[in-house]
Amino acid sequence: MEAEVLFYIYSFPVSKPLLFTWIIMAVVSLTCFFLTRNLQKVPRGAQHILEMSVDGIEKLVVTNMGPEGKKFVPLILTIAVYVGISNLIGIVPGAYSPTENLTTTLTLALIVFVVGHVAAIIKKGFWTWFKGFFEPYFFMFPINIAGEISQVISHAFRLYGNIFGGGILLGIIYMLAPYVLPTPLMGWFGIFSGIIQTAVFTLLAVIYIQIKIS
Repeated sequence: MEAEVLFYIYSFPVSKPLLFTWIIMAVVSLTCFFLTRNLQKVPRGAQHILEMSVDGIEKLVVTNMGPEGKKFVPLILTIAVYVGISNLIGIVPGAYSPTENLTTTLTLALIVFVVGHVAAIIKKGFWTWFKGFFEPYFFMFPINIAGEISQVISHAFRLYGNIFGGGILLGIIYMLAPYVLPTPLMGWFGIFSGIIQTAVFTLLAVIYIQIKIS
């Protein structure tokens, strides 16, 4: 579905997904600024939660990729934070989840795809990377290319479909029983499902990069 254009900056269209992406970027930037102004050697409170989150992503990446995967931690952490907030912001009245738009999820999937292949070229060399598309036999080239394309599509559609579908279902149920079911469904689809989809998308990003550099 084409994203709704809210306004224009000169001739540049600003759609709902783009506007709320900017809002999320501003919130994350300000939050990081305030949380890192006075870092302590012994973390407490918000700093402790922040460090636990970073450590958790680092363990996830290193467990799957090994020590060389540490250079991907900033990317994976950024994806996890952005996708997580994008999934959850939809429960705020009047807000919009950027991940309800296929363009957003496809862009994220393409970033993972490009980073994985660039990292593979750097690690293996161009010719070794290129020959990988013809393995185990040369006639497998079209199938390997199709596999790469389907990987991007499935990565993008998995997140988009779950968030978009959950939002539609919640809206339908709310119209049918607005005073009985919206609160528990809001918790299920808006929070629990959002967290699960964030974890799945992030883990798949790690695995897809790991496959390419292995």
